[in-house]
Amino acid sequence: MKRPDSVGVRIERQGAIAIVLLDRPPLNLLTQEIRRVLGDVFLALADDASVRAVVLAGASENFCGGADMKEFPLRFDSVVAREHGLNGQRMTLALLGFPQPTIAAIEGTCYGGGYELALSCDFRVAASSSRVGLPEIRRGVWPGTGGIPLLSRLIGPSAAKRFILEGEMISAEAARIAGMVDQLAERGRALETAVAWAGALSKGPAHAARTVKKLADEEWIASMRGYFRREIEAYVACYQSEDAREGNRAFFEKREPIWRHTFGEHS
Repeated sequence: MKRPDSVGVRIERQGAIAIVLLDRPPLNLLTQEIRRVLGDVFLALADDASVRAVVLAGASENFCGGADMKEFPLRFDSVVAREHGLNGQRMTLALLGFPQPTIAAIEGTCYGGGYELALSCDFRVAASSSRVGLPEIRRGVWPGTGGIPLLSRLIGPSAAKRFILEGEMISAEAARIAGMVDQLAERGRALETAVAWAGALSKGPAHAARTVKKLADEEWIASMRGYFRREIEAYVACYQSEDAREGNRAFFEKREPIWRHTFGEHS
């Protein structure tokens, strides 16, 4: 496994709690290399019997602003799009399948792939000043690392579809009311609050905790694997559309996109 800190991921320990920090300030954007390393980290920690809980957080004032948009145009090549999609799925499945409790500690910005990461944890603590969102629709695409079923599991399909299709960023308080985060913390204290919660959970019997997660999530994760097989084909096709190209151009030109409503490279 590549050294996590060499690509913007740090691991700290507080007793039985492993703290995984996204350390690529200011927004801790997700590159493909960081996704790959995160997948490696989650799998390695899962095999460490001394780890009783994991807290995922940003090392700066933000949790994660989502994907690094500099990599977006690379996916206009269908081979690269497939590689990127599968890499993100591997990371998500490693976190979903983690045998002990996982908590996301959200400060500041938590958008796109960053919020998908938080959704992949068992629980989410958000600072009162933070904001969450899945704005991918504004780029001509959609949350392509499991975000659709992950959010639907929390708030139901209708509410999830509305949130994703509108692409809005909302406050932590609104997210808590909607069921999109579990607990609020004071500004700057999300990590502290999440670590305290993880500490309380880690004091319980490890075998029972593992069994609860297994029984609660086993069928869900199996369904996610099936979903991911369908998602990857849709992901590749989406990035071959003219709307994805227009969304990318508009982002870098800092303007509103003009959609052609295309459905693939041959539309």
